[in-house]
Amino acid sequence: MRLKTASKYIFSEMKNTVLIFYLIIVTLIIFFACVTSENDSSFNGIEMTSAIFLFIVGLNSFRKNYLFLMSNGVPRKTQFKSFFLAVIPVTAGMTVINMAFTAVFNKIINYNTLYGMIYQDKTQSSGDIVISFLWNVTLYTCAITLGYFITLAYYRMNKIQKICVSIGVPVFFAMVLPYILQNFCSAATVKWLYNGLRAMFGVNTNYGPISAAGIFLVTTLLLSGLSYLLIRKAPVKEG
Repeated sequence: MRLKTASKYIFSEMKNTVLIFYLIIVTLIIFFACVTSENDSSFNGIEMTSAIFLFIVGLNSFRKNYLFLMSNGVPRKTQFKSFFLAVIPVTAGMTVINMAFTAVFNKIINYNTLYGMIYQDKTQSSGDIVISFLWNVTLYTCAITLGYFITLAYYRMNKIQKICVSIGVPVFFAMVLPYILQNFCSAATVKWLYNGLRAMFGVNTNYGPISAAGIFLVTTLLLSGLSYLLIRKAPVKEG
């Protein structure tokens, strides 16, 4: 009963945020469709917008819920399960909504999906709807799980660790990594890495989006495992 009640509570919190998100998206699409001509108006990459949104939802899905549920006697393990029970209908529902948006708004404006742009030569098969659904669900689940893991990790860190991570990670990706690639990696190495990433995500292989969905799923499982290790002994921090 606790599991069902806790998952319903977390789902309710997410649902309200998702409704606001889609209200904004629909408003923007209608606005741009009205102020621009049919040939000039376009909307691209709803999947990435949704993934970023869910990542932010994940970042805000731990502390408040954790403290509230702990005060009501819900064990940590139950909270962990409840989060992912709530995530499944959210990510599946958003996938269905986005696919419906594609069918409807494509008649109004130039509405391009990220999935279609990446795998445009692999989207003509009879099972494409199912593959597209799996690709989107795994992408969204991975995004929200990443946000959940990061906020859990920050919750467990002390003040010095938070400062080091907050400064170190952006500096690494903005300065250190580009410096290494420019000064220590040849053009052939960079090209090899680029082609390797494209192959992993099925852009230039026969596996196509199924390969990417597999990577998203494995990443989600790894992040979930790490999140469980973090939450099982997480202290209650009121401040």
